[in-house]
Amino acid sequence: MVRALSIVVWLLLIILPVGSGVLFLLITSFAPETGFNVAALTELLTDYDSIASSLILAAAAPLIACYLALWMAPVLLKKARLQQLLSPLLSIPHVAFAVGLMLLMSPSGWLIRLVESVSGIFPAPPAGWPLPEKSLLTVMVVLILKELPFLLLMISAQLKQLPVNSWMTQAQSYGYSERQAWWRIVTPELLRRLTLPMAAVIIYSLSVVDIPLLVGSNTPAVLAQRVYEWSFQFSASSQVKAITGAWILLVMALVLLLMNTRHYALYRRLVLGKKVTQRAKLNTHKASRYTWILLGVLSLGVIVVLALQSLATHWFYPNLWPAELTLDRWQSEWAYLTEPMLNSFWLALLSALVGTVAAIALLQRQRQKAAASFYWPVLVALFIPQVPLVLGWQRLVGGQLSSSWQPWWVFWSHAVYTLPYAYLVLHGAYTRFNEQWLTRAQSLGYSYRAAWWRIMLPMLKQPIAVAFAVAFSVSIAQYLPTQWLGQGLTPTLTTEAVSVASGGDWRIGSLYALLQMLLPLVVFIAVGLIRTKSYAEHS
Repeated sequence: MVRALSIVVWLLLIILPVGSGVLFLLITSFAPETGFNVAALTELLTDYDSIASSLILAAAAPLIACYLALWMAPVLLKKARLQQLLSPLLSIPHVAFAVGLMLLMSPSGWLIRLVESVSGIFPAPPAGWPLPEKSLLTVMVVLILKELPFLLLMISAQLKQLPVNSWMTQAQSYGYSERQAWWRIVTPELLRRLTLPMAAVIIYSLSVVDIPLLVGSNTPAVLAQRVYEWSFQFSASSQVKAITGAWILLVMALVLLLMNTRHYALYRRLVLGKKVTQRAKLNTHKASRYTWILLGVLSLGVIVVLALQSLATHWFYPNLWPAELTLDRWQSEWAYLTEPMLNSFWLALLSALVGTVAAIALLQRQRQKAAASFYWPVLVALFIPQVPLVLGWQRLVGGQLSSSWQPWWVFWSHAVYTLPYAYLVLHGAYTRFNEQWLTRAQSLGYSYRAAWWRIMLPMLKQPIAVAFAVAFSVSIAQYLPTQWLGQGLTPTLTTEAVSVASGGDWRIGSLYALLQMLLPLVVFIAVGLIRTKSYAEHS
């Protein structure tokens, strides 16, 4: 049964989506009027600003997030329950986080208002503020802060599989400080194991569209954003540019993935090649603990400022608090909120369930084959930029099916992306499960299938719940598949939040963003309750 289920998963959620997306992009590229041509390629390649912006964003944001996560991770060795602090940030979709961050830290944001109320030095929003409402830097900050909890979760899973404490003790016995032992002994192995998660983060950063639409610069826009906008224009030249830009993104992705495979070796050469002359004097453990606190405060601040903005009647600068809090906006917008909210919920619920079950089936098949390492083909959808892949899907199904089928195509596309994330989160706990538990159960008369249901599944309920919660959040955050395959017939909180907030209406945008954030937050709270109950049962 597991073998049959794994074959179905491979066909419907891995081979079919990747194969059909690339195939129909290729077929469209040879269309006589709207296909790939050299003139469009030359024009796009000479648009250095968009290509450079995309490369900077896809290279710098993941690297900064990676090393910031590695710098913060040693705290997990001493305070493992800090991992629960990741839930608030993991539960906030990128769009909601971007809207909240702008309301919090933009030139007219709440933090500037707080400084003005205390010091009086900003009677008007400061010009030249380092985090403007629309810039490449703003997009980069949003991506760094949002990818941090995901990378920390991946690092936490790997720390449970490595004898880190033993390595640290041995390194310190040779004269290394605790911090030096971390960076010279533990970090190289973590970087090797983070190759696949980092690849997913890099490709997401290269092909992200909703965040640049919200807080990115329009002059120049990143290449993924421009391809997305060209695809909605009806002229033949725009369609040619969209297809050509999609192929450029694929080439850029290939280059970045090749560079990512050399990250581990380059780190070893640059860092381990240096001779240690003295112990590090700076106590960075305390600083990294403060960073954990800052992340928690930031996530709470985003939630609070979104709630305040959604309830505010008037909130003019430099007032620290809204003039009045009322439910009028909720009441007036509720009729428009209902459909996107219900669509978001059922899409996330079903696609997260399918993605988690599919991940379990693939991991169980791996156990049967005694294969414990990450199986990269499962993650292949994360290694192809969304823009060209989903554009291929759109060319496949767009305008050919009745409106009743569109929501199911959107659901399928969401499940394609929930599977790899559920697999990433669940892989460590599943592959290191002690087989002796199943052997003992079978010695008591249980069949292997009964032992799996009665022993293994209950013991893995915590990591399965976390994988489901992450998959739920991933589905909530999907923008391109929903917009292109839904063709406007399946609006979600994400598509509506981007549409409203990118138009400059932060008040209505905050309402959609808050609801978009609350749905996965409720799921993560439920996961937290499962963990608390499990701790109580084992204590």
